[in-house]
Amino acid sequence: MNNDRIKRFSLVERISHWMHTVSFFILVLTGLVVLTPKFHFLASLFGGVQETRIIHRVAGVMFSFGTVLLFMIGDNPAFVRWIKDITTWGKEDVAFLKEFPKEFFGGHANLPEQGRFNSGEKVNSLLILIDGGILTITGFMMWYAESIPLGLIRWAYPVHDLAAFIMIAVIVAHMYLGLLHPGSKEAINGMLSGTVSRSFAKLHHAKWYREVTQKEKSK
Repeated sequence: MNNDRIKRFSLVERISHWMHTVSFFILVLTGLVVLTPKFHFLASLFGGVQETRIIHRVAGVMFSFGTVLLFMIGDNPAFVRWIKDITTWGKEDVAFLKEFPKEFFGGHANLPEQGRFNSGEKVNSLLILIDGGILTITGFMMWYAESIPLGLIRWAYPVHDLAAFIMIAVIVAHMYLGLLHPGSKEAINGMLSGTVSRSFAKLHHAKWYREVTQKEKSK
């Protein structure tokens, strides 16, 4: 490996991420067709309205279970480590979140040192997990609507739609930081090649960077 770069994500982590990303965009496009006739013109991309509904369900299963199953089978330690990382919080995480809006909008922020995932990434992951869970539950309720009490189904549709719009907002913010933000766009390389520059790791994930370099020295 190039000494100027440091490994951040395994191959399975990257495949899982992109599977989740692709299924999400398919869900958005097919979901618009399912949501309202105004977007039925998009159905031609998938072979028709009925075919679009089927693809939406298949993509929903991939989004909800495919990536997690791949993670757990292909790289279980990474999955466990990720869950531990995003659910472990301290005072520095709260301090980071207080300062992060300045960083997000291009200002200068006094950010505390972070681990492999900074507090913003932890929030992003937790929102995706929670919101994804809501989408999954309500989606399956709608799928098997004939077996669900009518009162619950009436709630499932608006809750599903609201959760979808929240997910879109979360993903758009995530894309902005990973692709366009001048201070953090190096992060996308972690999901493309699996590595990020050492300077980026040291600046944005100092605690994790020290752990990795100490392990390198001990070998």
